[in-house]
Amino acid sequence: MRTTSAAGQRILVSTDSVADGEQIVRLLKDDFANVKLSAQPERATADFEECSPDVLVLAFDKLENAQRYYLGLYRLSSAIHAHPHRTVLLCSKDEVQAAFELCKKDYFDDYVLYWPHAHDGRRLSMSVWIACREQSASKRDDLPRSELRDHARHLGELERILDREIKDGEQHMAAVTGSLLEAEREISGAFEALSNRLDGSRASGPDAGVPHALGEVIDQLRQKQVEATRGIAAHGIEPLRKWTRGLREQIEPSLAATRPLAAKLVASRALLMAVEDDDLSRRLISLALDPAAYEIRFVGNAQEAMSLLRRLRPDAILMDVRLPGIDGVSLTERLKASPTLADIPIIMMSGDSRVETLVRSIEVGATAFVVKPFSRQSLTMKLEKVLKI
Repeated sequence: MRTTSAAGQRILVSTDSVADGEQIVRLLKDDFANVKLSAQPERATADFEECSPDVLVLAFDKLENAQRYYLGLYRLSSAIHAHPHRTVLLCSKDEVQAAFELCKKDYFDDYVLYWPHAHDGRRLSMSVWIACREQSASKRDDLPRSELRDHARHLGELERILDREIKDGEQHMAAVTGSLLEAEREISGAFEALSNRLDGSRASGPDAGVPHALGEVIDQLRQKQVEATRGIAAHGIEPLRKWTRGLREQIEPSLAATRPLAAKLVASRALLMAVEDDDLSRRLISLALDPAAYEIRFVGNAQEAMSLLRRLRPDAILMDVRLPGIDGVSLTERLKASPTLADIPIIMMSGDSRVETLVRSIEVGATAFVVKPFSRQSLTMKLEKVLKI
């Protein structure tokens, strides 16, 4: 079982210099228990898959080499798509701006000015520590917002069902009470009629007292029946009515506390990731979708997509078929092979309306397909269907 504490996370230091890599490993081992080194190019993919790092430290002498190494992992390793992790990029003073831009674009998570010597000896350890902490937090908070909205809707529906059932129960109890009262009146009337008949048939002589005595018995029976009927109402129905009222009073504070959060979740915007490298298509997507209903994060290629998926989980992905490097269909196939990402619905977008393109997209796991140029209505309808809005 893997620990989620920062000190217990797995760290992989990848480098093109054994000496530099060993130095960094020694530095990090002062604070982290599981630090591995990967310095052989032919072992790059195997080292990553065997280590399954929570944090990958890219200790290459040039940013170009770090980018080439990381892109190679995405092309050759299937495990990297299924394994969330953070990246820390080491750079020289001359490459700080370039490193900043790469991190800003989500290619990497953080950078540290390290070459030719560390300007801050603890900066690298601190950066790795923060990355470990963020990675641990992401493992605990991976519930998609669409599922949270579903739970909020279910909570609202549960409250409506509860209200309806309580009202129905109260109506049934009122009906039973009314039936008991009506039965009481009918019983009293029947006994009263029988008593009157006996009074009218009283005779003189030695048997004159019999009808009178019988009438008294009938009155006693009537009283006992009325008391029994009232007892049913008092000991059976009234406690149930009090229990129902008490139940509503007990759960009302909890329901009142959850209503604002549930309403906020239901009204929250769906988070979309759009994998699209064409500026015009990005503009059309932005114009087609209501900003009050959707928050869109754009990325231009597979590497950017996977980098973004390491830190957030979209409700759905809009995937262009034609992308630089790894195409949209291949990227979709890789995402669907990942246990942590496979359930994110993917809508393919392409100007290629050939049947084979559609079939291939569905085969690899795409949920829906939109042909470019698309209309606002067609794109919105597809999203509403896959998100079940």
